Amino acid sequence: MVSYTAIAEKSLLICRCVAIIAAIAAPASTAVTGVACVVMLLTWLISGQVWQSLKRSAVQPAGKMLLLFFAWLVISSLYADTSWSDKIDTLSSWKKLLFTFVLFGLFYESQWKARFIYCYLAAMSLAAVIAVPLWLLDITVRSGREAGIFMTNHSSQSLAFVVATLCCIFLLKESLSLQKKSLLVGVMALFLVNIFFISPSRSGYLALPAAAAFAFFILYKHKKLHYIHGIVAAAMLLVILTSSTLQQRIKLGLEEKTNYQSSESVTSIGIRVIFAQNTLELIQQKPLFGYGTSSFKTVYSAHVAAKYQDWRGAPASDPHNQYLFVWLENGLVGLLIFLAYIYTAIRQGASQQPYGAIAASVLVAVAATSLFNSNFKTFPEGHLLAFFVGCLLARQPKNMAEAECA
Repeated sequence: MVSYTAIAEKSLLICRCVAIIAAIAAPASTAVTGVACVVMLLTWLISGQVWQSLKRSAVQPAGKMLLLFFAWLVISSLYADTSWSDKIDTLSSWKKLLFTFVLFGLFYESQWKARFIYCYLAAMSLAAVIAVPLWLLDITVRSGREAGIFMTNHSSQSLAFVVATLCCIFLLKESLSLQKKSLLVGVMALFLVNIFFISPSRSGYLALPAAAAFAFFILYKHKKLHYIHGIVAAAMLLVILTSSTLQQRIKLGLEEKTNYQSSESVTSIGIRVIFAQNTLELIQQKPLFGYGTSSFKTVYSAHVAAKYQDWRGAPASDPHNQYLFVWLENGLVGLLIFLAYIYTAIRQGASQQPYGAIAASVLVAVAATSLFNSNFKTFPEGHLLAFFVGCLLARQPKNMAEAECA
């Protein structure tokens, strides 16, 4: 007869394996990711480790800040002038951070972090190899996507390869054989080709340099740092001069920024400028506590409808800026708590090389792109971030034995 202990151990094993699958699937398949998340939570509940893992999560600095942020989201929802269904929907959109909190208590063992990284790198290496011939042969796999883009969209695919590149940067500093390091350099080159030559994602062009600069700072501190950043800058200049895709996207962005006021139709950059201007106007009216969780669509849409008669007056549920979104809904209080979580998580990760530092670098990448998107809440990017931070930032507290007995 199978004992409950055996079932619990098997459930915990499945839970961790499915979490890895969810991270790999996040940028490519919402269906697989959604199913994997449900299975992960179910097996976590069956494992009998819920209380112990939650305590492990709660004693970590980043875990404490997540709890504080969620508490403020709930409090903010109470004074929002919206329906309860809208409040629940918005709170649910932040559930990726709940996955992070759960994973803090499950992936504290280094062998599971290593499995996570190598499985992800293997999957992304295969994806990078597939993308190159699709791009060279101008083959479109998904309708409405560019050649070589076969994941959810070009932004999610680019971020997936940015994350993989950051993994390679840190692993190259580890004690590996020359053969393994050569392999890492090779796949990293493939990732870079995908990010800067195949993908038209401007988010990727911003995310990688920002995160790479942070990663090199963590690895080398002040030693040779100016040389390294000089090399990074030179490499970026070379990419800018050689990548026609990057040149076209930057040129288009500058044109959209210059002409957004006279444009007769919505443009990617133009709408972001309008979002920012009007969101800041609304924030000035209630800067401290905001309008409440779930209020953005109602408040913003009414504001622009009364102000414009063209595409600028269209309703919107997000300003494509994570920080402005939090500030409008949850006020300066909520924004400061949110920034405190990011800072705390980065600081916690920086002291845990290589895995925690990878998580911190991924968080820096997404924090940078969130100036122009709400990537903490979008499905592909939000789940990818949640699983990377949750799995790699997790640490086993020194007093874990006492905490579990308490």
